[in-house]
Amino acid sequence: MVRLRQALTALFATMAAMAAVLVAAPTASAYDGYPCHTPTQRQLINPYNGTAWDETVRYCPLWRGNVPVYNSRDVNSGVVGYLTYGGSSNWFVYEKQGASVTVSGGTNNWWASTLADNGKWGWVPEVYFTGGADNEDDGGLLMPGSISCVYPCSNLYPMPPWRV
Repeated sequence: MVRLRQALTALFATMAAMAAVLVAAPTASAYDGYPCHTPTQRQLINPYNGTAWDETVRYCPLWRGNVPVYNSRDVNSGVVGYLTYGGSSNWFVYEKQGASVTVSGGTNNWWASTLADNGKWGWVPEVYFTGGADNEDDGGLLMPGSISCVYPCSNLYPMPPWRV
């Protein structure tokens, strides 16, 4: 009987200690559990004039396929193309904030620049990215530094979307 009482006392003390840890634990912060990855150097070519430049792109996981690519960082700008496949088969260059977009209960105001499957440049709302919280930028995609043109801007038509 004494051993049972000692065992129960130890059990209750352990449970009380665990409860204290749970109560004192800080609230969880949002983070991107599926960030863009695999930085890859690509030569990008302007389809209108053949101007080429080197950029580092990253592959970002999408939670579905047939994702629309918009002309600018607003769904009212019009769709220029689509990314047919989901998963990590699509690469992106930079991210910038824009208009908020809500899809399937998630909302995000971050957008990522990419080349649609039809060869047209545009922006994808990061609400289609796997992971992250509402209005959270991707943990692996970069924002552009100072806006500048590697080549004279007049030679870049249309202006690559991450440079505007």
